[in-house]
Amino acid sequence: MPSLGNEHTVESNRRSISRRGLLRAGAAGGAMVVAGCAGSEEGESGGTDTFIEPTTTQPTNWQFNHLNLTNPFAHEMQSDPLQRYHIANEEFDSYAVSVEEFSGETAVLKVRDGLTWHNGDPGDPVNADDLYTKLATDAIIGDTISTLWTDMQRAGDKSVELTLDGTVNERLFMDALNYYWLETPHRLYRDYVERWEDATTDDEVADIRSDLRNDAFDEPKGNGPFQFEERTNNYLRMSLYEHHPDADNINWDYWEIQRVSTDTASVLLGGEVDGIRNYTAPESVFESAPDDLLHAQLPALWGHSLPFNHEDEDFGNIYVRQAICEFIDRDACASNYGRFGQPVEAPSGLVGNIDGQNEQSDRWRNKVSDEMAEQLHRYDDPERGRRLLEGEGYQKDDGEWYRPDGSRFEVTVKTVAGFNDWHPIYETIVDNLNAEGIAAELQQIEESAYWSNHYLAGDFQLASTGWTLQRSSPYYVFDMYYNIDPEFMNLSPDDLEAPPMGDPDGELESVDPRGLMEELLVTQDDAEATSLVDELAWITNQTMPMLQINEINDPVWFYTDDWEVPEPDSPKYQSKWPLWWFPRFGDLQAK
Repeated sequence: MPSLGNEHTVESNRRSISRRGLLRAGAAGGAMVVAGCAGSEEGESGGTDTFIEPTTTQPTNWQFNHLNLTNPFAHEMQSDPLQRYHIANEEFDSYAVSVEEFSGETAVLKVRDGLTWHNGDPGDPVNADDLYTKLATDAIIGDTISTLWTDMQRAGDKSVELTLDGTVNERLFMDALNYYWLETPHRLYRDYVERWEDATTDDEVADIRSDLRNDAFDEPKGNGPFQFEERTNNYLRMSLYEHHPDADNINWDYWEIQRVSTDTASVLLGGEVDGIRNYTAPESVFESAPDDLLHAQLPALWGHSLPFNHEDEDFGNIYVRQAICEFIDRDACASNYGRFGQPVEAPSGLVGNIDGQNEQSDRWRNKVSDEMAEQLHRYDDPERGRRLLEGEGYQKDDGEWYRPDGSRFEVTVKTVAGFNDWHPIYETIVDNLNAEGIAAELQQIEESAYWSNHYLAGDFQLASTGWTLQRSSPYYVFDMYYNIDPEFMNLSPDDLEAPPMGDPDGELESVDPRGLMEELLVTQDDAEATSLVDELAWITNQTMPMLQINEINDPVWFYTDDWEVPEPDSPKYQSKWPLWWFPRFGDLQAK
């Protein structure tokens, strides 16, 4: 498994740094967080006094600017998320911020009443300046929300009005707010915001971004249910912030992050934990799990993928990419990943191949027309792969493939050394290619070097990453392929060619995925939206920027000896993440 770290920092940085080519703090689903056992202390509530969450990093190394990619700390219980997304029914609930008005061309966002910063007793109210700062810093780093608006103005004590980039589709706008946190007090980021307001060129914004990314904060910040108290080399302690609007739902006093072993299975089974946010455990854990260890799962809204380097001498060729996809057994990849994965049926960037019970799902078909769902190629025909390679001048001799120039067809698949749960997938891919006669090897690279020096630098033939940014709307998956990650894959979306829709053997013709996405973002017509997604799914299915391999569920673990939580089949588990939402709504209670 990956080392235990700060999951909120990992997910937010995965989105934001991808546009800039900076050090990636972890792909979606990379690092994880564990919650620990509280011991025998009793608080005034009569329940367990402290909720302990392990980390494998040294807390004194953390600094408190979450936008600095070096040892950032911004905890999910220390700051509040903008909204809650219910995966099963695809609905949204406001939390730290509500959408008070939406016209398609404008949107007014408002901070929740009663929300205050942790700089007093109570601290300063969270206001329009702070929300404005959140959106401004998002624009500085080029994150998702900033792509939707063209102007921003304060609109009262707690509100900000956005002028949208065209008549933006309301559902796509709401989906854009998922997995964002209101962690930007204006008083700490004021200088950067004012510089951004005065900037007139891209170079000036780049300088601001660089300074912001390199600034380390000594002062903790937050507005969530728990506030920073102290830290040592071995733990960081937060106490219940009684002025938070949902503090009355929490019946214990402290949240503590303790430094623990990197052996997650032993931490879980050894009685050191009360819960784990997300841990894909080996079968040995299930076989050894005690009766009071509960686990539930929820769709991750992402899975593992195989990105291609589109400037590589082999993989710059659409037919070579398609051939490789024909040779890879996605069923075997998902099976070898474990019980929490299902193969992608028709690789095309459509989420919905797994349900909350770890069963294969065809919900992805709801995003396209019935006709397109059938037309999308399944990539399960090795014979077609061989024909494609031969058509491009590759030759197979005595069971081994050779390039058109006579050299051996050799490939290296790069992955992250510490992401042990990823390894069986990419080992399976390497085995598949070797079995076909392509000389393949797996290269494992230390995490920070992998993202900064290899994937983000476009230095690979075949690589590994997630294939979505954890949103269910097709627009945002395609956004990853055609706006966010193309520079890493050395892909030029403006020069892309694909076979005609429905005719995989037809002559290649120019396509415009970015233009289609611009139309999809603003269309208000469901039929037109489906037609646009059809085109984008076909382009992705045929040009294959990256092969979507599997879609996974994220397992959540709780010990029930000291803590009360909902039963595993409760729909309350179907929002990311139960470990953060349960305390806020009274669904995690100390006994």
